Amino acid sequence: MTYINRTVFMNYLRCPVLGWASKNNLLAKEKSLSSEFFAFEIRKLREIFHSLFSAAISARKSSFEKSIIYTKELLQNPDVKAICDAVFIANGFVANVDVLYKISNNEYSLFETRASSKHKSKHICDVAFTTMVLSKCDICVKEIEISHLSHSYRLGMDASKMFISTKCFEKVETKKNEFLKLASKIYKEMSSCRKPKALLKKNCRNCNLFGNCIGKGVKNHIFNLPRLGTKKLEELIDMGITSVDKIPQNYELTDMQKIVRECTIEGKPFVSENLKLELQKFKKPFYYLDFESITTALPLYKNVAPHTSLLTQFSIDKTDENGNILNHFEYIADYAKDCRKKIAENLIKCLANEGSIVTYASFEKIAILKLAANFAKLSKNLNKIADRIVDLELIIRNNYYDAMFCGRTSIKKILPVLVPSMSYSDLKIKEGKDATAAFAFMAMGFYSNTKIYQTKKNLLSYCAQDTLAMIKIHQFLLKII
Repeated sequence: MTYINRTVFMNYLRCPVLGWASKNNLLAKEKSLSSEFFAFEIRKLREIFHSLFSAAISARKSSFEKSIIYTKELLQNPDVKAICDAVFIANGFVANVDVLYKISNNEYSLFETRASSKHKSKHICDVAFTTMVLSKCDICVKEIEISHLSHSYRLGMDASKMFISTKCFEKVETKKNEFLKLASKIYKEMSSCRKPKALLKKNCRNCNLFGNCIGKGVKNHIFNLPRLGTKKLEELIDMGITSVDKIPQNYELTDMQKIVRECTIEGKPFVSENLKLELQKFKKPFYYLDFESITTALPLYKNVAPHTSLLTQFSIDKTDENGNILNHFEYIADYAKDCRKKIAENLIKCLANEGSIVTYASFEKIAILKLAANFAKLSKNLNKIADRIVDLELIIRNNYYDAMFCGRTSIKKILPVLVPSMSYSDLKIKEGKDATAAFAFMAMGFYSNTKIYQTKKNLLSYCAQDTLAMIKIHQFLLKII
C-alpha cells in the first residue's frame, strides 16, 4: 500500500514532481556528517521535550508497523493520559505525533516541538498535516501548541525553560481544512506510477531534481540571471524562454542581468572598468582571513543561548603583492569551552596594524564586530581590524563575471573556473556544515583522542584551503588587469 507522509505531502505542495520523487525514493539522500548531526539534535531535542510530560508513554517500537499497533493499544487504554512518539495511519496517510494528551474521552491536546528559535508559518503547515491524519483517524484535537527553543535558555537550566509555546489551534485548523480538500487528489497522483507533469516555477531554482527534470538539457538556464524575481521569471516563461541567450535584446533587465546575458552569448568574461581601481585600494601586506563557526540548537557551553553562532577557528595568510605567503597563522578553539575571547585576542596578535584584510563575504567582518561588542577591553583593536576588511566576493560580484559561474559567486562555484588547479575534493572535510558537525561531535564527547587529533587536522586543512583559495583568486584578478 502507498503511504503518504508529511515530507511527501509538503514536497507535493512545492511541486508535484518533487512529491512524487520523494514518494518513490528518487531523491538523493544526504549522507554527510552534517546530516548525521542534524538528525542527532532533532532526536535529542524531542527526548527532552517528551520528558516534560511525565505521564506520557512512548509508542515507539522496533518497527513502523509495531508502533502503529501499540499506538492503538495506548489510545484504547483508559489509564493512559498522554502518548509520545505516536504513529497514526488512515486512508494511506501516515503521521508521527510528538505528544498527544487526553482531555476527555475522545478529545485531545496536541503538543509539537521544532528545533528553530522562533515560530514559523512552516510549522503551522507541518502540524496541519498531522491533524489532518488525526481527523481521518477520528481523533478530535481541541487544543494545539507548537514549541520552539527559547533564547533565554542556558545550559544547566531546567528543561522546562528550554521551550516557548505558541497556541495556534485556529491557524492549524484552517490549514488542515485546506489540506483535507487536496488529500484525495494528492494521494491519487502520488500513488500513480506515472510521474506528474513538471511546470517551471521559482521553486525549481534550488530543487535537487532540477538537472534531471525540467532543467535537463537546458544550457545557460534563465535561473543564471542574478536576482530574478517571480514576475520577470513568469514573463520569460510565458514568452517560451528558458535559456539566457534567448532573451531578446530589448527585454528589460538590470545592468548585472544584461552582463550575464552578454557573457553567455559572446562566451567571454565581463571585466569592469572599476576592477583595477578596486584592487588598487588594497594595502600591502595582504592578509587573508577565514573563520569557521558553530551554531547548535542545543547549547554546548554555559551562558550560550540556542542557535548562537560561536567562532571556533581561523586561518590567516599574510602575503606580498605577488601572492607569496610570508606567514601562516591558524587557531582552533578548545572544544570543551567557549573560546570567543581567546579567538579575539589571537586575532589581534596575528593581524598587525598594517595592510588590508581580505575576506570572502561579509561574515568575518560581522563576526569581528560581534566580538568587539562582547569584549569591551578588546573592542578598540577589533574595530580597527574590521575597518581594514575588504570583501573579495563583493568585488567579484560587481566587477567580474564568467558564464561558467552560472549566476553564482560563492568561492566553491568560482574557484574551479578561475583556478582549475585547486580543489576541495581531496580534503576530509569539504563543507562548512560538516566542519560545524565535526566540532560539535568533539564538544559533545563522542570522539576518541585519536579521532579528535585527526578531526582537528582536518578542520585546520579545510579552513586553510579557504584562505589559499582567496590568494589564488586575488592573484587571478590582478593578472587580468
